[in-house]
Amino acid sequence: MEPAGRPEKPQNGHPEATTRAVDEAAPPWSWLAGLVAVGLGGAALLVWWALAFHPANARLWMVPAGLVLLGTPVMAWLSLLASGPRGRQASPPGAAAYTSA
Repeated sequence: MEPAGRPEKPQNGHPEATTRAVDEAAPPWSWLAGLVAVGLGGAALLVWWALAFHPANARLWMVPAGLVLLGTPVMAWLSLLASGPRGRQASPPGAAAYTSA
């Protein structure tokens, strides 16, 4: 058992191997499929409410729930766009010591 203060050992001799394994675990389109599914679920909930319950003004909880689900992908896209391009950051000083020649 290693002490709690020691960093995790790199895999395959590369310090970035641990983060690469996490990045490669899920396909790049999986988060997009999740956003589309959440948005479609919200739209479906609003359409269901409009067709079945709107005339009687029943089950009004479906409206804010549908709006939240419909707005979640929009907020996620805005936050991704505002964060800038991914992987374009400069290397920290001293990172050249870890690269293989």
